This record gives sequence, structure tokens and C-alpha cells, in this order.
Amino acid sequence: MTQVFVEQDGKSGSGMAAIAELLDCTGSQFDPIWESLAEAANQHASSGVGYLTASRWLFDLATQVSERWRVFRVGRARRVLPDVFMGRQASHTLSGFCTYGMLTALFWQCFDVLPETSATTIAMCLHGLTSGPVDTQEWGPLEFSQSTRWPINVLDIRLLEEHWAACSHSFASSCEDVSATELRWRIGLQRDEAVAEIVSSSVPKHEPTHVAWQFLENVDAAVDQAHLKLTVIGSHLGSNVEPLFLVRACAEKQSIVVDAHVYGTQYPWPELMCELFSHCRKNEWIDEVVGLLKRQMYRPQWEPTEVLRVLQEAFHKDAVLQYTELLICAQPMAICALMRAVTELPMLIYQAFPLIGATPVVHMPLLLLLFREILRAPRRSAFIAYSEFLAMQVEQQVGQRPICIRPHSLYATQVARYDPDRESPRVLVSRLAGWARNGAVAFVHLVEAFAERDLRPGTQVRLVFLGMNREPSATVAGIAQPFGYAELRRYRAAVYFPWDMGMLLFSELYSVGVPLLIPDRAWMVAIVKRSLEYTDFGWWQLRPESAVALSSLGHPGNASLWPWASANSSIAHILALYDSTDFVRWPYVTSFGSIPQLVFSIRGLDFDGLSGLMRDWNDVSLSHSLSIASRTVGALLGRGDPPQPGESSCM
Repeated sequence: MTQVFVEQDGKSGSGMAAIAELLDCTGSQFDPIWESLAEAANQHASSGVGYLTASRWLFDLATQVSERWRVFRVGRARRVLPDVFMGRQASHTLSGFCTYGMLTALFWQCFDVLPETSATTIAMCLHGLTSGPVDTQEWGPLEFSQSTRWPINVLDIRLLEEHWAACSHSFASSCEDVSATELRWRIGLQRDEAVAEIVSSSVPKHEPTHVAWQFLENVDAAVDQAHLKLTVIGSHLGSNVEPLFLVRACAEKQSIVVDAHVYGTQYPWPELMCELFSHCRKNEWIDEVVGLLKRQMYRPQWEPTEVLRVLQEAFHKDAVLQYTELLICAQPMAICALMRAVTELPMLIYQAFPLIGATPVVHMPLLLLLFREILRAPRRSAFIAYSEFLAMQVEQQVGQRPICIRPHSLYATQVARYDPDRESPRVLVSRLAGWARNGAVAFVHLVEAFAERDLRPGTQVRLVFLGMNREPSATVAGIAQPFGYAELRRYRAAVYFPWDMGMLLFSELYSVGVPLLIPDRAWMVAIVKRSLEYTDFGWWQLRPESAVALSSLGHPGNASLWPWASANSSIAHILALYDSTDFVRWPYVTSFGSIPQLVFSIRGLDFDGLSGLMRDWNDVSLSHSLSIASRTVGALLGRGDPPQPGESSCM
């Protein structure tokens, strides 16, 4: 008998529990057929075989479910379910409807075919289960839920779709009937030992060379031995102060005082550079150039002559730039490349940004040529990438691997060491709305449901979502106002959802010692794939718009170039790139594969133990990073040899 849509008044605990049950379907109100389907699907999953040879019992159950709930499948459930996930209809729930049960039934119907059916038919059927961006009334919110009870999930469907699409010219009977588990193994998603090997190999096996600290001994007379005057130019606060504090740490070893100015900061708020670090001086010409590239970030139309003219004004009229002895240029990268043409000052270029991001297509080859020449003259300019992924891209684009120094967030740790609020523990959750769209709302609502069920009454933990303005509840809250790094140390842990291949907030939390929880590789690669397919925001470093290399000066967007990805890239390709990020390579980061697993992990995490391990590893790798940075700056200032090309502390 078909169930009906039931209204409930108020957002009571029982209402939230009902929302949680939509994923696992274990409550008493659920039709017994869901239990039968789950049993049959799990039995088949444990067998490890493909799908075409499944039992007739399983196929028949899938057909019965589809027919029994057809009215919901084509109508009300698809229209209402996303609103229930997102809390837009918090006073309503779908009584008896099972989200993952329905997805499982539809999945199995894709394989209930005759042997002579085209493999393309199966691929198209599977594609229909994952199509639609996260902010439409489709299955999008499922990307942000996951179920621990049902054996199939969205990533598995995508992997199988790729497999069957590759057999497009064959009958179903001629294509390998492979299981999702086998496909996961083939691309390394099941091989935890591979990830462990990355982590174990990331800890330096040698002591850093102590000659590094000699970088300012007996320096050229042009440099005041008591002070080093430098200027930082860049748009983002984090990537401005990261190299600044590295240089300061090196200088302190020689009792050198760094006299620094920072120009151009726009993100996250222009005033923060003054408020947090007392760098309040402005340069109107640098602000003009940075503002121009910021406004044209996604549709750049600027001309190099225009940027050069303003930069020349800055160096001609600004007193600080006239007595500067060392320049640090962070981003956008176009400013760094063109600034090299207007000053002879030694320059350290710190890359936390796509090499030719925010650059008109017609000028991309010019910038790459400039960067190639910069890399060939390490005593005049030093090029430092902040992640293994960006270092790989630079090598592909200009033919030489840059120095790579992992971020250490010394600017944060100088004022913040892990000291959490233990009386009212809070877990920080990074921003979601910018890249997840309405899926972020669904995520918050589902976290709240599982937290009410699994965190209370045993703990007092509350999850605090960065950038959320919603009225707080017992288990979730939001924080929309800016705060200093000292506030980070007060969080018991942090849940981090990356939306690009490198994020300095991740490093800041890690360095402060805040235990980190991050979606596992399987969930992350599914999110990356969907973002590339349906959004124009997020994963900017990965997108093919900047995939231009001097060795292949065709039009940009060549998705076959390594290492970039597009909407058409395979799960295996995206995963291989994602595995080069700090999110995977840094040790002692806890992963979770679903919202229930996230809540369970928070409940049982050894917060203090993890924090200590993270800080110990960070301190060991910091010595290696400072060794490289010291020799780099020393060569720029006229003493000592620069590091070898490609030297790296990007673990």
C-alpha cells in the first residue's frame, strides 16, 4: 500500500529524528519492503560480484519498490525531499519514504536488462541517478548526506557509469560485469595502506643543514646588518603573511629585525591586515592594480601596458618602495610577473594562486615566458610554491620545478596554541555555502539531525558553521563576523570541507593544533566531480581554464594536460590529483565518509592526543622549511647558493 505524506507541527526532536531516518530507514514507520531490499542489496554487496548476475529476488524487490513508490519517485518526493533536507519544510516529513532505499531500487533497475541491451543504456540509466546540480530539486543533496546502512552510494554510481560508458559499442553481455568495490580498488580508493605510505614518507628523514642560518652573515654592505627592509604585495591576507613570517623567522636566527610593509590586501577583509598585524600603510597604486585584477578575476580583460603604467607609478612615488631591500610578491601572479619588469630589487614570489589565473587568454603565453625566465635566475628572483599540487602545475607549464615550502602559519601560532574551551566545547565547520550552494543548507540540517540523535545527552559539543547566520540550536550555530587567530585555539576541533586544492585555513588550524576532520577521499572526489560539472566556483586551481603550457601553446582548457581536470575527467584522474594535496598527505587528520560517521568521530575523538601529534610533526617539518627559506633569501641578498631547483618541504 502506498504511504502518504504526513505533516508534523514544529521542529521537535522527533521531527529531526524522522529526517535522520530518511537516510537509513530503520524506524517502525517504514514499509517492511525497505528492510527486505536492504538485506538483499547487502547480501549481494558482500558477494563481491557484478550486477547483471544478481538474484531474481533482488531485481523483483527493486521493481516492487519502484512501482509501490512511483507517485513519490516522479512527483512529491522529488519535489519535497530536497526541501526537507534543507529545512525549508521543517514541519513536514515523508512518512515511510526511504531515500537511499529508493536510490538503491532505481540503481538495480538499471541492471535488470536483457543480454543484448546496449551498455550505453545502462550508463545513461546510471547517469540519470546523479544528474542535476546540488541547488536543483534533484538528487543533489544526497552528495551531502551518505548512508551507513545501504551498500551503494553516489560515488559508486559514478564509477559504474564511467565503466559502462566505456563499453558504449558493446552489448551488456560483452562488457565486464564488475562490482563497485572492484572499481574502487582499481583506482586506489580502498587501499588505506597507500595513504599510510604517503603519510609515513612525508616526515623528513634527515636533519636540516645548519649552514642555512648563515644567510645574512657578512651580507653585502648595501643591506643594513641590523635591519632588513622588505615590502609584501598581494591580495590575500594568508598568502601575504605566510612568506613574510617565514623570512622573519629566518632573520631572527641572526638577530636581524625585519622592517616590513604589506600592500594590496583585499581578502577576506581589507582592514584585517591592519587590525591583526598593524600593517596599516596603504599604497594607492598597488591598491588600484590589485583592485583591477580582483574585479576581473573571472572575466579578465586588462592589458599589460595598463598594469605596468600603474606599477611604475607605485615604484616612482612611494617612499617605502624606494628604500625596500627585498620584495615579496604573493598574488595575483600576473602582478608578480609584470612587476619584475619595473624594478631590479630582489624578489621572492610566493605562489598560492594559479600561475596564470585572472589573466586574459591572449596574455597567458607572455606571463608563462616571464615566469620561465624568473625561474632561470634564482639569485635575482626566487619562486616558491606552497603545495605539491601547484609545484606540479608550474613544472608542467614552464618546464622547471619550483622550490616548494609547505605553509606553517607562523603568524597564527605566534598568538595561538591549542587551548580549547572544555566547558562549552565547539567544533568549527569551514565555509560551505560559497561552493556547495543549497547543498550546504542540506548539510547543516542533516548534521543537526544526527547531532541531536548521537551527541546528546552524552556530550555538550556544538558545531559552529563559519559564515552561517541561522538562529542557533542546541547542536549547531553560526559565526558570520571576522575573528582573530587567537580565537581558533578555543575550538575543540574543526571540520574542514576543501573547495580548492590548497587552503591556508587548513594550515592555520593544523599549525595551531586544532584536530581536523575531513571528508574521506571517496566523498571528496565525488564532490569535486559534481562541482566541476555543475558550478563555476570552487576548485579554481584545478580547472582547465589555466591549463596552458609553453610546450603546448594551444587554446586553454585542454583537459588532457596534467595536472588539471574538467567536468569530463574521470574519477581516477581527479583522485590522483587530489592525492597530491595537503589534505591527504599531512598525517593525523581524521577522515569521515558520511554525516553519521562525522558525528560518531566527534563523539569519540582523542582531541588532545591528536593535537600533540600534529604539533610535533609540524615542528619537525618547520626546520626543513626554514632551511630552504634561509638559503633562498640568502642567495637573493647576495650571499650563499640558492637551493637546488625543486627542493621541497611540501610533505
